[in-house]
Amino acid sequence: MAKFQLTKARQHGERVAAEKGYTAFPVNPFAIAESEGILIVPKPAEIKGVSGGIIFDEDVPSIFYATHIESEGFQRFTVAHELGHYFLDGHPEEILKSAKMHVSRAGFRQGDNSIELEADHFASGLLMPTQLVKKELTCGVIGLAGVEQLANRSQCSFTAAAIRAAECSPYPMAIVVSQGSDVCYCFMSEGFKGLGKPLTFLRKGSPLPLSATRDFNSDSNNVRYGKRQTTETTLADWFDGSKQIRLDEEIVGLGSFGCTLTVFSSDALAEDHADEDADEEANLIESYTPKFAYGR
Repeated sequence: MAKFQLTKARQHGERVAAEKGYTAFPVNPFAIAESEGILIVPKPAEIKGVSGGIIFDEDVPSIFYATHIESEGFQRFTVAHELGHYFLDGHPEEILKSAKMHVSRAGFRQGDNSIELEADHFASGLLMPTQLVKKELTCGVIGLAGVEQLANRSQCSFTAAAIRAAECSPYPMAIVVSQGSDVCYCFMSEGFKGLGKPLTFLRKGSPLPLSATRDFNSDSNNVRYGKRQTTETTLADWFDGSKQIRLDEEIVGLGSFGCTLTVFSSDALAEDHADEDADEEANLIESYTPKFAYGR
């Protein structure tokens, strides 16, 4: 699907958050739904399967969300995803072509399904507007700790916060969500993409390289109980880059979500990037400083 469409969906989410008066974290999708007259219904925990859905009705549209995944952040993202179907142009019409009810599996796991991916990106923009994310990431906490801080501040899931951190990060970082021996998806910051020659992009379904993450996933208890592990790797081991660029490989199991999040970053790379930004700013100031020629 065209990146342009996904960017538009995210920006639409950011506009809705701004229009609803949100200038700081957290953005409340339940309150936004209520302001639109949408009924919110939690699905009983014993009913598993889809993460949520939206029902269009002539009088009162309604959104339902799963509670069997015990993560408030994931539930909030699910409601925000369904709001994407409500707010995004063409979504209600597309859904109403076949039925009044539409079910989803929110969380960037829908492959090439266009309206599902658009709703995911809408949810990311709604809950974590770019300017708020960038402000949060400039506090100096990097890697998994920075992702966790963003998740706590925005009251979003680890995975949603990790994706937005990678998209907005002022320093090089990448994230991989995996299940078993396979990649679910990967996101890289612009700084990470610029670490060398075009890097290998880990696509959905591609095998994990031999790594601490792959070993971690071999024990389902690591995922189920949210265990953590930190080790060192290189850009070559994962992304076919330089062996000289060393990275922290920070791993955390995502519990009932059934997946693992791995965050790649480096204090040294973050410091180098900060120094480069400072040099660029100094050069910019220098270039705009008037030069006066004094008479003899």
